Amino acid sequence: MKKLIGLVVLAILVIVVALIVQSGAEERAVRRIIDEVQAAALKGLNFRDPNALDDYFATVEEGAQAAGLTETQQAYKDFVAGLSTGDTVQFHSFDIRTVEVHEDAQLAKVTYRLHFSVVRNGLAVFGAKAMQDLALLKTPRGWRISGGDAPQLEDVIGTWPPR
Repeated sequence: MKKLIGLVVLAILVIVVALIVQSGAEERAVRRIIDEVQAAALKGLNFRDPNALDDYFATVEEGAQAAGLTETQQAYKDFVAGLSTGDTVQFHSFDIRTVEVHEDAQLAKVTYRLHFSVVRNGLAVFGAKAMQDLALLKTPRGWRISGGDAPQLEDVIGTWPPR
């Protein structure tokens, strides 16, 4: 009987450890994709590529909601369109504040904070600290953005789009 109880306790311990390791792996995967998005966004802004983030978004066929998806993708594209020739964008800091992974539903929520500036002729013509929640969906292509809240801006310098 003691052997049976010992085996049951060991089995439960192995299952708990496996779940913890798996949950950590999913959080690392979400963090990795957000880091990739951050790098692709900056490159896309400075190369005026409004489609730079398209591969990082889930599709409606993969389960994303069309309205939230369109709104989030379009916000990036509109920002790119507002840049003038010669503008550069600088990310001063990018911090992932929280990551919540809901594995059962294959959903995640990421809160990030970005401090950025739009620079023209060596002067910051616009800048802000933005905080935003993004929703992610696990797809066959991995974790992808399925929507997000409107960014909350603080410490805004200048007006958008700069004139």
